[in-house]
Amino acid sequence: MNKLWNEKEILGLIKNHIEENLNLDYKSAESLSKSSDSKKKEIAKDVSAMANSDGGVIIYGVKEYDASEMRHLPEKIDPIDRNDISKEWLEQIINTNIFPRISNIIIEPIPTSVSPNGVIYVVTIPKSNTAHQASDKRYYKRFNFESTAMYDYEIRDILNRAQTPVINIEFLIEKETYEVSRGIPGIPLFVDHKQEPEYRTDIELLVYAYNNGKILANYINCVLEIPEAILIKKDERTTPEIFLKDGIPFEKRFRKNTDRDVIGASGSGSFSYPNYGPTRYIPVLPKTNVSLSTNSYSRILLKDTPELRDLKIYWTVYADNAEPNTGESFYKDIKVKDKSLK
Repeated sequence: MNKLWNEKEILGLIKNHIEENLNLDYKSAESLSKSSDSKKKEIAKDVSAMANSDGGVIIYGVKEYDASEMRHLPEKIDPIDRNDISKEWLEQIINTNIFPRISNIIIEPIPTSVSPNGVIYVVTIPKSNTAHQASDKRYYKRFNFESTAMYDYEIRDILNRAQTPVINIEFLIEKETYEVSRGIPGIPLFVDHKQEPEYRTDIELLVYAYNNGKILANYINCVLEIPEAILIKKDERTTPEIFLKDGIPFEKRFRKNTDRDVIGASGSGSFSYPNYGPTRYIPVLPKTNVSLSTNSYSRILLKDTPELRDLKIYWTVYADNAEPNTGESFYKDIKVKDKSLK
């Protein structure tokens, strides 16, 4: 849900005939009108349905094909005049016609090359942990490309989301450059002082679980799907699970909210090593995050190759008795922290 859109990506959806689905909806420019109350109600209906279902994106300013056999496929950009329909107007219609208000909606105005004042509005809607009512006092959900009214039991199911943790996965890339040791710890190494030191850079993917719900999370299990091409294999103790996704080889990696405390040490001097206690789970309080477990043998080290940075990393997270939550991130969009010694 953190994706930033541009015209190139929207043109890619059109070129590749990406069909509407549970999490994606296309709307032409005529879907937005200041003079039509029915269209204002339709905006509230569609946005609330997306939040009540699984969250997703509504793209205002993309026309679908008229032919019945090609319905739900994007045909072309249908720009919206930003001087007539502003982002603020759209935001106001959403906020004043949906009850309760939906938090964290993002509206992105995307300039187009089709017309000077033309824009596309990309509305990103998070999955909510409560049920939202449209201005006609009905509750809607996404079903078969449409927004349909919900039954009573479906509304109750949505309200029950508040009784479980809502876990999202966040990434951080930690970059560190360090001098490579040529000797064995504790044993002096006699070398030519004129020899230039050797340096190495590690680019590590760190994984965090953020509890966006109102309930404490006790047990978290995260499954990562990472393109094999961006991974640096290093001292893997188990055979990785490789599979194809859209023709691209991916590798599965796993993370949990566990830790092990150091309870002592064995050996002596430079040859000492820590002794660890039993594995324990780290609870995640609401609106806080925790680093998911890792060690020197399961670090996720990445390649820093420009042509690979458009690849995506996918995740599925399981927490207590909550439904699985899924998401994706572009490699290029992950924040980088450089912890190298200066």
